[in-house]
Amino acid sequence: MTRRTFLQATVAVSPAAVLAQISREASDAKREWHRGQASRPLREKVALLLELQRQDLPLISKRRALRPWEKPWPIDP
Repeated sequence: MTRRTFLQATVAVSPAAVLAQISREASDAKREWHRGQASRPLREKVALLLELQRQDLPLISKRRALRPWEKPWPIDP
C-alpha cells in the first residue's frame, strides 16, 4: 500500500467511528476482566481486598486523620 492509498483509506474512516470501535473494545475488555474477578474464590477476593486496603490507607492517612470506621482491624497473625 502506498502512502497515498493509506491516507485515502484513513480519511475514509470518521473519527467518531474510530472512537466507537475503541469504546466497544474497552467495554469488552472490562467485561471480561470483571467476569474473571467474579469467578475467583472467596478467599482470593478477600486477600485482594485486604491488600488494596493496606495500600490505600497510608495514602489517606497522609492527607487526613482516618475516621473510626476506616481504621483497619489487626488481622495479621
